[in-house]
Amino acid sequence: MPTGKIIGERVNIPGLLLLLLFPSFLCFGQEERNDSTVFKALPLAYYTPETRIAFEGFAFYSYYSEGSRRKSNVRLFATYTQNRQYLFILPWQIYTANDQFFLNGSLDYRKFPEYYYGIGNDTQEKNRALYEFSAFTINSKSYLKLENDTYMGISLQGQWLLPEFPENEPLFDDINITNGRRGYNYLSLGPSFMWDRRDHILSPSEGSFLEFTPTFGFGQSDQEPIYFGLASLDIRDYWKLSENSTWANQFVAQFSMGQVPYRVLPTLGGPFLHRGYYQGRFRDRHLMILQSEFRQHIIGRFGIVAFASAGRVYSNVSNDLVKDIHLAAGGGLRFRISKNDRTNVRFDYSFTPDSNGFYIYFAESF
Repeated sequence: MPTGKIIGERVNIPGLLLLLLFPSFLCFGQEERNDSTVFKALPLAYYTPETRIAFEGFAFYSYYSEGSRRKSNVRLFATYTQNRQYLFILPWQIYTANDQFFLNGSLDYRKFPEYYYGIGNDTQEKNRALYEFSAFTINSKSYLKLENDTYMGISLQGQWLLPEFPENEPLFDDINITNGRRGYNYLSLGPSFMWDRRDHILSPSEGSFLEFTPTFGFGQSDQEPIYFGLASLDIRDYWKLSENSTWANQFVAQFSMGQVPYRVLPTLGGPFLHRGYYQGRFRDRHLMILQSEFRQHIIGRFGIVAFASAGRVYSNVSNDLVKDIHLAAGGGLRFRISKNDRTNVRFDYSFTPDSNGFYIYFAESF
């Protein structure tokens, strides 16, 4: 997943008790700072029905490279749960001197449970089934600055995944040998274009962003060769309405073709695209989503937000684009982790027609 940590997608009493303690954990962070550098290391704890009690170590380092207008950051999440599950994420967003190069990527290893809902835009919440998987994923986009905040680069993604499906569960029948029934591995490559005028990477308050990335993937699924294509368009705009308020908007479209591994298919849900729906709640060949969020700083390190989103997945692009749209809306609290860095920890609660979601996550959703 993209960088950060989800605390839980369904509200539960043990989880809420731990969430109430979360601000106290922030006090244990060790911070070294000057005008341009922030380092924090935090112990965290959380609860979800899938993991039971979980313990996490989190570290965050941000700095300015010489002559750079944007702050770089490197993060680390390491988690162990009561169910003997593991999660390790190392993301980075680095601008070199004078913003000449931008390096954006992550390493991700996990052994984790996940609900599967099937493929399609009309899957039902009540029909989900739980399975487990182990996966190692690398994501990397390396950009060279051209001019006027325009970058061109290369995108690389690779994944090795081994699932463990329960027997006699018909919901998994749409996962077959060619899309990952017995595991898969792949590598994808392609060009990536980025235009970035945001004033901050993790918590923007003004500016615009556009990224277009088409990639070609090749690999194996149960010893059978697989070939597929993916294309992603991400457009964001941030309007600074006043000194302390911002209106943020994002449009995302994703398209695929070929033998796409089931867990690589465009997916709605989770802490980034369509909060309130479980991550993987809807997945299919293509995706479109529109998100909007109002952000307001209140006092000191605290702020609030209100957000809404609308989107769906498609089996083919000839479908009616505005039919059977899934909606979500909610609000949240923001806590700035450092006086010298405006990156927030976000506490979000979102409502949808068939589920609700409660999240604690590092950095804004977009």
